[in-house]
Amino acid sequence: MDFFQLAHACKSVICCRVSPSQKAEVVELVKSRSKAITLAIGDGANDVAMIQAAHIGIGITGVEGLQAACAADYTIAQFRFLVNLLFVHGARNYKRLVDVILYSFYKNICLYVIQVWFAFQNGFSGQILFEKWCIGFYNVFFTSAPPGSLGLLNFQCSKRSRLNIPTLYKDSQSRRHFNIKVFWQWAFNGIYHSLLLYWLPVFFFKHDAVFGTGQSGDNFFIGNIVYTFTVVTVCLKAALITTAWDFLTHIAIWGSILLWFVFLAIYSQVWKFVPFSAEMYGLANWIYSCPAFWLSLFLVPLACLLRDFVWTSLRRTVSPSLVEHVQEQELKNEDPSLYITLQYKRSKSQENIERTKMLTGMMVHDASSMGIVPPQQPAETHGYAFSQEERGIISQAQLVRFYHSIRRKPTG
Repeated sequence: MDFFQLAHACKSVICCRVSPSQKAEVVELVKSRSKAITLAIGDGANDVAMIQAAHIGIGITGVEGLQAACAADYTIAQFRFLVNLLFVHGARNYKRLVDVILYSFYKNICLYVIQVWFAFQNGFSGQILFEKWCIGFYNVFFTSAPPGSLGLLNFQCSKRSRLNIPTLYKDSQSRRHFNIKVFWQWAFNGIYHSLLLYWLPVFFFKHDAVFGTGQSGDNFFIGNIVYTFTVVTVCLKAALITTAWDFLTHIAIWGSILLWFVFLAIYSQVWKFVPFSAEMYGLANWIYSCPAFWLSLFLVPLACLLRDFVWTSLRRTVSPSLVEHVQEQELKNEDPSLYITLQYKRSKSQENIERTKMLTGMMVHDASSMGIVPPQQPAETHGYAFSQEERGIISQAQLVRFYHSIRRKPTG
């Protein structure tokens, strides 16, 4: 029988009396034969090869020295800390990192693909829609705080729930939050939002905006309006995927939107004092005094995020995930472990049945390949089986009475 197949079908495998190189070979076997992410943990110098062979190595500082700790990716003081490291900090940081990566791609697609749509209107002349410093400040100031809050402050469920329900860790094991499908979903969502963020304002202002001075808006007028809608939309998108709110999260999201409005008001007056960015002079007064701007400020982000909100609501209602079940129970101040145990007991039993069938099939196949005929299964019978020594002190009748004291006693 193949060692990997047998080990893969078992819950736990214990390898006794193995050398340091053999420990590393077991890890390499799992890495080469499966798509699993391997973790190795040890506390001595004989575990260094195994720790370095695994995807993630954890060293324990103890009486056997610091060799394992120095060769590991993470170091803990006691073995029991591994539970918190995996189920709480590991799962949370994995989800935070995924959110930051996907959100960073999304917000940049929203802004820079708009330039592509603008190129179709200017005949690919190279004219830009946004002022150059506004483009540079987009990732530095106006949209830098929301991914920071997602990567540092956001979490899905409490520490207690993650420790009581280890099944929550399967989301990170199965790569449900970060794969090719999820990446392209975020990418196409960013392209879809960029379409609305550009063409809806162009439609609203297709007849231009004429002000009391007789002047009308130019490309930077519509460009700053589109830029404003983009900043508001991507910040609200961060709010839509945030599951843990505190005052720092509010500052990061709403403060980023407010920062752009304040910056535009100040930056549009700089040219009076410093000969710099003359094309931005007075644009804040034009934009803030335009009623169509304030109306479209409500309509355009709403149109962009309406599909996201509806889809998220329907998915959580019709087919919620295990994490979302736990979140609902926590909002009701109920213990989610009791509810989850009842909901997922059947699936766990089915998993154990499938594992047993796999082991049985592997053993029969291995015996057949060796020329051993497996014994025939006896006909199914019903009755009782007892373990009793021959001519023992306790007779068969007495033993039956012990097990069936409330029934009629057999004779003999």
